[in-house]
Amino acid sequence: MGLEESDEPRVSAALIFDQKRLLADLYGADVIARAMAALPALLRAELEGLVPGGWISLDAARELKNGIAVLAGEDPLALQRRVCKLGVERTLTTVWRFLLRQLGDEAISKRTPLLYARSFNRGNLSLAGWRPGGAELELHGWPRMPEYDLIGLVCGVETVLVLAGRKNVKVTTTRRAPLILLHATWER
Repeated sequence: MGLEESDEPRVSAALIFDQKRLLADLYGADVIARAMAALPALLRAELEGLVPGGWISLDAARELKNGIAVLAGEDPLALQRRVCKLGVERTLTTVWRFLLRQLGDEAISKRTPLLYARSFNRGNLSLAGWRPGGAELELHGWPRMPEYDLIGLVCGVETVLVLAGRKNVKVTTTRRAPLILLHATWER
């Protein structure tokens, strides 16, 4: 039995709306229009009807970015990393960056799961432990998160840590059913 529509994992419409604007800035409105036109009608309709506070399918977001990657001659996963990084940088303006830099390792570790809660409607990211220069996070409720979306999450976490003034940031993942472990390390 498949997932019911209400049970389908989804990504924040606001996040994808911002990424669409960023992609238009990077590649031009024409490339976005061509990628949108190549999408199946249902996915295109989802992307055209983005509503703040809403959610859209992972397929719509991924296929738009994959289409743009093809048109731009880029690797789709490299484009995913790039747009996630630039999106977080754009969202966290200089005021937020200043505030992030004031947080200690424990405080930044405790706030990291907020990024996840505002990005996906499936699962729960929680802090399992922290230490100076590192944190262990657990993603519960979505052990089969697609690799594409996990790459976006990892990139988002890394970017927040870099903007918070951490150096040599590295986030790795381990899938261990029923959860996904994220191991973050950095230097102050």
